[in-house]
Amino acid sequence: MSDRGIKKWSPYKTLSEQDFNMSKQKEQEQKIEKPTISAEFAEEINEILVNYHGEELTINYYRNGRIIEIIDRIKKIDTFEKKLVLYSRKIIMLREIVSIIKNDGGEEL
Repeated sequence: MSDRGIKKWSPYKTLSEQDFNMSKQKEQEQKIEKPTISAEFAEEINEILVNYHGEELTINYYRNGRIIEIIDRIKKIDTFEKKLVLYSRKIIMLREIVSIIKNDGGEEL
């Protein structure tokens, strides 16, 4: 029934402001809560990062209510600011990481 509210007003979205508000509302409804990871799982992610040697990784991280997946290599691991800097110039905070997969046929961590 919550979808009905958005669908009901779709034909009347003649104002750009109304269209913007409707898209924002839909975006808010699609947000998810941040998944929690266990201490063991966090330790496994730490182990991958400590032993990282330039392999391509698939990193899933949580930001703004969504899980985002990126495939890249790590350019720098900043332990002081607790972040990863990727070659694509993206920055991922360590607390945002949900999973890491080595793309050399390794298993998901």
